Amino acid sequence: MLKKIKDLLNSFLIGVGFGSTVYLLFIAFGVEHEPTMFNIFSVLLISGLIGIFSLIFDVVEWSYLSTLFIHFLGTFSLVMLMIWINDWPVWQEFISFFLNFVGIYLIIWFIVKLKLSASVNSVNQRLRERNERHKQR
Repeated sequence: MLKKIKDLLNSFLIGVGFGSTVYLLFIAFGVEHEPTMFNIFSVLLISGLIGIFSLIFDVVEWSYLSTLFIHFLGTFSLVMLMIWINDWPVWQEFISFFLNFVGIYLIIWFIVKLKLSASVNSVNQRLRERNERHKQR
């Protein structure tokens, strides 16, 4: 039970990290002109929920592409909710918004894949070293 809470909290915080970074970039590039406390809170909360939703990769036994597609749709839905509750004007340029969303999603997906790959490589390296030590005995 404690591990599940830790996983939820960790995933929430990872989502907050990605979401706040993207939001800060939007502010820096003038996409968001006057952030309010409500905007900031909603970005942090919904980004955290997206992070929790990412646990879908650990809990379902579907193909990777099916899970990725469901995650994409869920993430897109949560972002649309965030846009709606903040009354951000993306509807006039929806195609541009959607293409930006897909680009950001792919960049984050790539970063996560690199991190997972590095983690797997690290574990494999430790296993090889351990096996080498056992062979020498």
